[in-house]
Amino acid sequence: MEMAGEARLQASRELVWDALNDPSVLQASIPGCESLERTADNEFTATVVSKVGPIKARFAGKVTLSNITAPKSYTLTGEGSGGAAGFARADIEVSLDALEPTVTLLRYGVKANVGGKLAQLGSRMIDAAARKSADDFFALFEKQVDGLAATAAPAVNGAAFDVEALMMPVTEEPVVVNAPAVAMPAAALAAQADFAPSAPAAHAPHLVPPAAVQPSAAGYQAEVMDVLMSEKIKVWISDQVAVVTLNRPNSRNAMTYAMWLALPSIMAALDRNPDVRAVILTGAGKDFCAGADIPEFEKVRADVAQATAYEVAVDACCDAIAKISKPTIAVLRGYCLGGGAHLAMSCDFRFAAYDAMFGIPAARLSIIYGVKGTRKLLSLVGLPQAKRILYGAQRFDAAHALRIGFVDQVAGSAAEKDGTSTSIWERIFGAKRRPADGDPMAEARAFATSLAGNAPLSMGGAKYLLNGMAMGTGVLDLARSEALIAAAAGSDDYREGRAAFAEKREPKFQGR
Repeated sequence: MEMAGEARLQASRELVWDALNDPSVLQASIPGCESLERTADNEFTATVVSKVGPIKARFAGKVTLSNITAPKSYTLTGEGSGGAAGFARADIEVSLDALEPTVTLLRYGVKANVGGKLAQLGSRMIDAAARKSADDFFALFEKQVDGLAATAAPAVNGAAFDVEALMMPVTEEPVVVNAPAVAMPAAALAAQADFAPSAPAAHAPHLVPPAAVQPSAAGYQAEVMDVLMSEKIKVWISDQVAVVTLNRPNSRNAMTYAMWLALPSIMAALDRNPDVRAVILTGAGKDFCAGADIPEFEKVRADVAQATAYEVAVDACCDAIAKISKPTIAVLRGYCLGGGAHLAMSCDFRFAAYDAMFGIPAARLSIIYGVKGTRKLLSLVGLPQAKRILYGAQRFDAAHALRIGFVDQVAGSAAEKDGTSTSIWERIFGAKRRPADGDPMAEARAFATSLAGNAPLSMGGAKYLLNGMAMGTGVLDLARSEALIAAAAGSDDYREGRAAFAEKREPKFQGR
């Protein structure tokens, strides 16, 4: 028998890991568990009363933990004998993904064998009983974790993002390799070729203070600092993946002028950070981003000059996302409209929830969508669909976005939403509804983690070449392309890749 499932827990990964290794928590979570005692570092003895159909028995056995990679995964093996009732053995693969600082996705896969009278009950009854036991375990385990989280000191998965570093003055001249720095003044950025990534991390320029991101934005320095200090944009780094969250959920994460100005500096800092191999861009709460903060237009976009400066800031922000040398993934829930669509299109990949809603309402505001945003839209969906989106100013759902190529992946489905994916046997035997495999953040993190193990120089170079080619040959700097290829060929990572291949092991790349 094999089965798999998952549970979303409102606690840090470290706390969940400790709970999974705590005998008292496990005993309280295992249905029918009378005792669970540690006999060695990774071994326990257990007594469990279990009922499957007409058979009820007390099973005595042991539990062993192996393949331990703290705090991410382990294998739990349980073996027990119920006398005349038979015997059972289960190997359970458990993994923990840190979706947010205090949200953990627990995944499990079970392979089990039974013998004796239990085996005579038939696979359907055994499978249904096993599924119900698993659901009951995670419901009880979640209650235990909730109790621990309520009394524990605040814990944070991953590394803190150094906001103070964004406000440090430039002490040296920036080093640039045939490409503009991500945090250059926006007017200069706008004049450069599209999609030229920032220099590799080893040669990255020092961060330009946020006040210099936009020459005409000196008066907005305080607002930019407020964005960073009040976490209107939050950054969290875990497992070599940085999650950048637009954090104005009460305004559907609409982008203020100061947020457009602040985001390039954040992206530049992440590009320099060797501990970051991929970046996820998302929104807090139920939405990704409803676009620009239109209520502030009277202040920041009241005339032609301001409107032009505003569009320059938007382009510089989206260029900063597109130019970062690391893979970027947009996780899209709820509204993704207007400027939010430009942010999403600037990422390398877009993972959407099934209830995400898209649109570019420029035609309803007498605004012409910017040149760079329009070019990105055209490259994704083609000319006829781009015209439909821009002329019609109508919203479209995630299924349509996937069909036309606006997004790369949609998590979940209508069947999962209404619960019809639960089997008839699970409903008959009272199994609880399992969380659907429909979380775009979980899928994006799994994808980002898979990319994080690849060679940074290879991915950065491929990104530069592909983006340059997609925008036309006039955008691609052939000399820079050849320099990137040569640098990768002479890198320590290239030697490591060859050695790992010869030794039949996973490579450990350092980005140099």
